[in-house]
Amino acid sequence: MFRRTDRTRLDRILAAVELPALGLWLGALCGFAFIFAPAAFRIVTDLTQFAALTSANLRTLALAGYVCGALAIVLALVRSLEAADRTTDLLRAFLVLIARGCIAYEMVAIVPAMAAIPDLRSDAYHALHGRSTLVYGGAVLCVAAALVMAAVRTES
Repeated sequence: MFRRTDRTRLDRILAAVELPALGLWLGALCGFAFIFAPAAFRIVTDLTQFAALTSANLRTLALAGYVCGALAIVLALVRSLEAADRTTDLLRAFLVLIARGCIAYEMVAIVPAMAAIPDLRSDAYHALHGRSTLVYGGAVLCVAAALVMAAVRTES
């Protein structure tokens, strides 16, 4: 479909969009988990305010993740059209799809339940926080793996 030089140039352009999209999403996920959430837990003393602040940040983060993830999926699939080995491109798109699913589950099932619990030190909150950590961590790992796969992709 494309000459080799055109294909290489197009692949580089697509990679120049895909890599920052995945990097931005991964950075936002890690920034929330390792910087914002611990700081907010220490600083905000009003539990209602803490729940509202955390939920609002997670909603914004989820929206950014949906956009960056959709972009990364489309670009991985377009990059796979002319690739000699489509396996890594398709696997990368699948990993991003899993990450988007994890974030959607987090936003629909876990975050509202956590926001409804009035006592952050209760067993119910800790159980939900544990589930949230697993789901959110799964999304982080999927995005990180997709980013690494996109970065080390060979031109074949």
